[in-house]
Amino acid sequence: MRKLEITLTENQYRHIQEEIKYSNRVHLSEGVFGGYELRLNISIPDIFPATLDIHIGKLLELGEVEWKFS
Repeated sequence: MRKLEITLTENQYRHIQEEIKYSNRVHLSEGVFGGYELRLNISIPDIFPATLDIHIGKLLELGEVEWKFS
């Protein structure tokens, strides 16, 4: 099985973790179930950098990331 690896900065990782924790607290308090979406945006590989977004009720742009298949 192949893997998709996305390399995050420490700041990007902390931001994702904080948003997921906050979203989980809100969903539990409101009695609803929800998830989140991670979106890797790749326009032209090796020319423009890839970016990562997370959508948890609102869109958060996390910025440039490195990625690879392995």
